[in-house]
Amino acid sequence: MGNLTKLDDTRVQEFIRWSQASAKYLLWQDGDSAPSVVKVNRVAWGFLMETIRGDTRHRYDYDFDAAAAEHYMYIRFLAGNSGDPTCHTAPTLYALKKVFYQLLGRLQEDQAQGGHPVLPSNPYIVAWGQKGVMDGLADYKSLSKGADYQVGAAMGALARFVVSPSMADKIAGYAIKSGKALPAYMK
Repeated sequence: MGNLTKLDDTRVQEFIRWSQASAKYLLWQDGDSAPSVVKVNRVAWGFLMETIRGDTRHRYDYDFDAAAAEHYMYIRFLAGNSGDPTCHTAPTLYALKKVFYQLLGRLQEDQAQGGHPVLPSNPYIVAWGQKGVMDGLADYKSLSKGADYQVGAAMGALARFVVSPSMADKIAGYAIKSGKALPAYMK
């Protein structure tokens, strides 16, 4: 199950660069001439989600390169904003969830935006997600001047994809408490 379509990595990088440049321009227009990389990545992810993956003419519905860029930007933003290394699990777990839904014949019941199809699991998109985590954690370390990782800090945001907001808040509280209990050498 899933899909083994090989991605055009150059095209994925072009989507990413374009979304970040567009985000910087939008932020500059709003008066933010020196936005943080995390803010740029948040806006870039939203830009990809709305203008590419949410295209009203559905030109990118089955575009795995565009999906990889969106996944990369989301998880880069989340890891950079939260400093949570457990973000490494998210791309793989999301792919496994898609395979499970595909086996049940329920893939299209998942969270596609605006009537767009949910693409099947793809290992190359997972790899781009993992790259997004690494780049996001580097962003976090740079912006926080080397502060410890915040183990569990992203779990609430990630849990909202699969459980109710109140349950996600409980998961987040437990994850953050558990992360703070870890010895310093594990952060």
